[in-house]
Amino acid sequence: MRGWVTLAAVLGAMSFGTGCRGRNLAAGLASTPTVEGQARCGVSRSQARPLIIEWPSSDRGALEGLVERGAGLVAVRYAGCEMELVRRCEVAGSYRYTGVEPKRDDQMFRSADELYAKIPLGAAQLEAELERHGALALEMTVVGHYEAAREQVTRAELRGECERATHVIAMVTVGAFKLSTAGGAEVSAGAGIAGGAGGGVSSTAERGFERSDGDPGRCGGGGDSAPPERCGALLRLEVEPIREPDEVAAQREQRPCPRGSVLVEGGRFRPSTASERSSGSVAVADFCLDVDEVSVAAYAGCADDGPCSAAPTTVQAEELPPRARVEQSKLCNGDRRVRGKHPVNCVTWHQAEAFCRHRGGRLPSEHEWEWAARGGDQERSYPWGEEEPGPRLVNACGRECARHFEEAHSEAWPSLFAGSDGAVGTAKVGSFPRGAGRGRVNDLAGNVWEWTSSPEITFRMEVDETAGQTVVGVTPVTGNRVVRGGGFLSDENEDVRSGARALRNLKERRADLGFRCAFDP
Repeated sequence: MRGWVTLAAVLGAMSFGTGCRGRNLAAGLASTPTVEGQARCGVSRSQARPLIIEWPSSDRGALEGLVERGAGLVAVRYAGCEMELVRRCEVAGSYRYTGVEPKRDDQMFRSADELYAKIPLGAAQLEAELERHGALALEMTVVGHYEAAREQVTRAELRGECERATHVIAMVTVGAFKLSTAGGAEVSAGAGIAGGAGGGVSSTAERGFERSDGDPGRCGGGGDSAPPERCGALLRLEVEPIREPDEVAAQREQRPCPRGSVLVEGGRFRPSTASERSSGSVAVADFCLDVDEVSVAAYAGCADDGPCSAAPTTVQAEELPPRARVEQSKLCNGDRRVRGKHPVNCVTWHQAEAFCRHRGGRLPSEHEWEWAARGGDQERSYPWGEEEPGPRLVNACGRECARHFEEAHSEAWPSLFAGSDGAVGTAKVGSFPRGAGRGRVNDLAGNVWEWTSSPEITFRMEVDETAGQTVVGVTPVTGNRVVRGGGFLSDENEDVRSGARALRNLKERRADLGFRCAFDP
């Protein structure tokens, strides 16, 4: 969020027609020109995430430089089929790069409508190639994305010459791509893969066509701070309209999510658990999720009002020896005056569920929780990406934790990382913004494990004698619930991964166990 950037380059003078009506320029442009009688150039839902593989390489290269510089957000004038960077418009903010495991994304385009829906920037030029060859094949390898560190921009926040600006770029996906005739037919000699981001290659032959940028063979060695060398081509943008201040205020009044929570758009994914993986993917509907774990102060308010019982100040877990219970009970956050901004802990599942019900919500299912932690279908290893856990990312068992328990137990104690994260027990909610997931949801890894609504599931094998088939059935174990996310005592990477899970009895109370709430929008 620091600093301002001047966008000194105008990437072409473009005409956007006469569709701008009303105060919101973006809304006006969304209804502009039709192509051959079809409404192809408005900013539809798909066109809000345009592939930019057919954008001129010089323009893509200029955008890449602005995003990597990280001094501010990029403002654009966007009308679905046309886009330009807005000269001398300044937008506060920055971009953070997050790497992912390389993923292949292949698509086939067989109609002009498909081109305008997915590749609006350049679709008009590609129509001729599509007509000539019958189909175009896109091969993409995705290795990461640059994401804006803020949600909405209002026109009142802009500085400079911003009258033409309609959108800001919220996210840029990077990797490598090749767009060619289906099957890669007869591309002329010398047409290879581009040698770097923004350096696209094009070639045509009597029957062949190709556009490419980045080298898929170089896409496996990147980290979480920058894309791999020669695999940083810009692939897709995600744009957000610039809002009028009164529009944002009205939206907040009518927003589907309660204050303190964010909307998590649903989708379909394959859960991390092996048993569920074998049975296929699951669908998650849209839901709202608390940005922060429920705090001591928030829970105490519910107890004062009556629906919630007071937060316990002692640990209760049968497998913990008496000495450990005494020691960990000292880390229960019972005093709201001192620990009010820390997550409430040492609460049972029933206490957590009662609090969420009092707020008009519920505990999230473990599928909802994992979907949020993994960044939707991005399959992040950790909520923040692929970087290994460290003291600036997560409150886990660092050196200060190990030292504390070594002194308490007079024995060696493992630590997840060598540095200190500043907290022996819990930390104040939201203390690790660098470790936040998409939507800036905090502490999905570390601080406290979190109760979910999902019961333990046992699997049984049955033989259907009439059909001669083996049937796999499931049985919920009503006394246990799944917990997610790891806590301040976690001393292994596996405990703070997005797929980490454990089972706890409904009546257990632990110093490293709390919760957050979910809501139906």
